[in-house]
Amino acid sequence: MTTHVEAHPGWDRRRLVYGDWSWLVRDGLDVIRLAFFGGTIAFAVQGRSTAVALTAASVVLLLARIVDLPRWFDFGLIMAMTLIAYGTALGLYGNWFYYDKVVHGLSPVGYVPVLYIALVRLGVVPDPGEAIRERRVARITGIFIVTLAVGMAVGAGYESVEWIEDKFGILGGNFVKGLWDTETDLLCDTGGSLVGATFLTVWALRGWSSHRVTVVPAPEPSASPLEMVGKRFRTGPGSGTSTRESRLADLPLAAQGIALVAGGVLLLALPAPSLRTVGIILGISLLAFAVFEALEVVRRADPAERGARIATMTASAVAGTLIIVWPTITERALLYAAGAASIVLAAAEAASLSGLRDARQRWLGAAVSVVAYVFGIALLASPGNSLHAVIVLLGIYLVVLGGLRILHTVEAAWR
Repeated sequence: MTTHVEAHPGWDRRRLVYGDWSWLVRDGLDVIRLAFFGGTIAFAVQGRSTAVALTAASVVLLLARIVDLPRWFDFGLIMAMTLIAYGTALGLYGNWFYYDKVVHGLSPVGYVPVLYIALVRLGVVPDPGEAIRERRVARITGIFIVTLAVGMAVGAGYESVEWIEDKFGILGGNFVKGLWDTETDLLCDTGGSLVGATFLTVWALRGWSSHRVTVVPAPEPSASPLEMVGKRFRTGPGSGTSTRESRLADLPLAAQGIALVAGGVLLLALPAPSLRTVGIILGISLLAFAVFEALEVVRRADPAERGARIATMTASAVAGTLIIVWPTITERALLYAAGAASIVLAAAEAASLSGLRDARQRWLGAAVSVVAYVFGIALLASPGNSLHAVIVLLGIYLVVLGGLRILHTVEAAWR
């Protein structure tokens, strides 16, 4: 696997297979990921309880998009989450006796190497992409042992959770079918973990990177009037910017956070607001979010980040305008508009973080993306709940999202 990056933006076989196609959809793996998210949204809108498992798996795939896994690792994780989550959503565990064994045998092949990469990102274990350079035998052996142990531990932990659930009936389930069921599950977990650990060991022996390698970068958009204005805003008439000016440039994010927190607090503080009042507060909050996002669009130089903010600005503006100008809007329409805008924010935020190397900014952005996605799915699945429950959900969402924006500004100021 090479780290060569080609400069030309042409569409050829290499780019079709490896990407990058655009800042949002880089390759075929992102198409599969978006299809997974689409299925989750469909289950949530239908009010199916299995959407919870799909949402959890979607969050994992969203984080995988942010941390830039190598393509084979990303593919393995997508397949593992599909086997686990859609097996639950479609009732395959109950309809096919051996499906449980298939999942226990195949899913560790996909997720065990990714768990090791997660430990690498946390600085706990050696990077397999660098292990070949120093103390080859010791490092490679350690990578194999740790990966295998992590996979077996996950399998054993899951079986323990099943036993505890059957023993105490917390969720009313009946998972353990007997000693044979537990033993074969553990054997399948061990076999899958062994294959996953071997795959990662071979990866380390070849010295391949633990990050996604860009083969053909996505073409940048040509200069536009908005981009030229943004360039002037960023550089100013003089040469360079002072630290004070740099911190002032983060004020739109702070104002965005304050507007969201204010809207959320107001929703939670009002004793018994009507649906129309809730709509006006939510609509104004979304429009304020869009206005300050527009200011961020003007000053951003990176095409991916600018594209992400344009997408979130547009979604927020459309949803906010719709909610305000529709005087007889129903609770269902209000929640769908807010939920759709939230999911667009989650996808765009995740896409804009892919090439970012600053760890703190990446984790703050990841938190925003996950919060927006989870609450977006919750909003789409909420019609039919009481108005009070809806108000609490919307209020908490605005406060949490706004708080993360403010935290991002504080972190940038102290950087």
